[in-house]
Amino acid sequence: MNKRIRKLFNQILVNSLNTQQVNFLGERYNQKFSLYRESGFSQSTPIPRQTAADTLLLRFKEDDDIVNLFSILLQYEGKRFYNRDLAIWGRDDFIRLLIQNKWIFDRDLKQFFLDPFYEREINYLNKIKMIDLRDDINVKEIIKNITEICSGMGIKDLDWRVTIRLFDLERDSAELVRKLIELLLTRQNLQAFAGELFFCFKELGINASKANYKILFQKYMAPELNVSPEKDYNEFLEKFKEEIEENGNSNFFALAKKDNRFYTITFQSSMESLEIWVTNTQNITIIEKEQILKKVAPARLSNDNFFNEEDENTEGAGLGLNLIITILKKYSSDENPLKVIFYPEFIKIGFELNRAELLEELKKQEAAEAAKKAALEDQKVAQVPPAK
Repeated sequence: MNKRIRKLFNQILVNSLNTQQVNFLGERYNQKFSLYRESGFSQSTPIPRQTAADTLLLRFKEDDDIVNLFSILLQYEGKRFYNRDLAIWGRDDFIRLLIQNKWIFDRDLKQFFLDPFYEREINYLNKIKMIDLRDDINVKEIIKNITEICSGMGIKDLDWRVTIRLFDLERDSAELVRKLIELLLTRQNLQAFAGELFFCFKELGINASKANYKILFQKYMAPELNVSPEKDYNEFLEKFKEEIEENGNSNFFALAKKDNRFYTITFQSSMESLEIWVTNTQNITIIEKEQILKKVAPARLSNDNFFNEEDENTEGAGLGLNLIITILKKYSSDENPLKVIFYPEFIKIGFELNRAELLEELKKQEAAEAAKKAALEDQKVAQVPPAK
């Protein structure tokens, strides 16, 4: 719990809301909340503002709770909030404080997203801390260097971070990514998870490439086809899908080089966890943001979102996100293991897996395999006829 965040939000509550509004805010966040029940006051007893604010923060004390409560206030700012229009005292100061603590505000959704990757500074492996695949470089030589580093690493060398910049995932770059994922896992004999983690990354990379391709298609190809998302979004998407079906990514790579439109993959390892993040510079609509949230954190959306999931042209979140989430949930206790952060100028999406949870899952798999093997051996013994 951040004391500065708690203290300033308490002041916001006292200076912005009356007691009934504090109760209404708590009910909006959690329908089971009752200010009178939580405070112990009877319904006929007036509750002072300060007591109301203290009671709300005693019930919702974590930073996540406070940020979500503030997000509700932002959604109602300038509108009727229970019994009067809402004006938020200290609004900008609190937003600045949240930004200092790595909470990123999205103005479209009026929500904050904590960037966990941004929180920690760690040691780098100097040889491979940045790999830029936008130029023609010897990827096989890089893989050789990584292999040498990997072979000499011990359990104490788990703290490192490697960043890759690329236009699109090709055969050599895919091999490089596989090697880095193996490096994330090898020191603790967790290689059994490499295939599924590579799949998770690959789907995130496909989404990033597709998003960039759509931007380039709109800029360079759509005018010749006399389509645009502003005139007819469905027609624009139809033409974009036709371009991918007919030409794959052959046109995309040349245009991506021309505009230097790349995305970034970051692999981060620590003693406690491993992380893979894809960062992409792109502007997306509120509908596309809601599509992503509908998959990765549905509880953050209200029921009155703007998109139609049955529309065959609905896209933006990527068909593979559901599969990624299904995989990650096998290895993570987090209810929403795939994270997304909407920055004003870029999007970051990825995941963090706890090494202890992965090791526990590995033990379960090994135990299940051993039990299966024992059962097969017992079956073989049972099938052997008795000696005459």
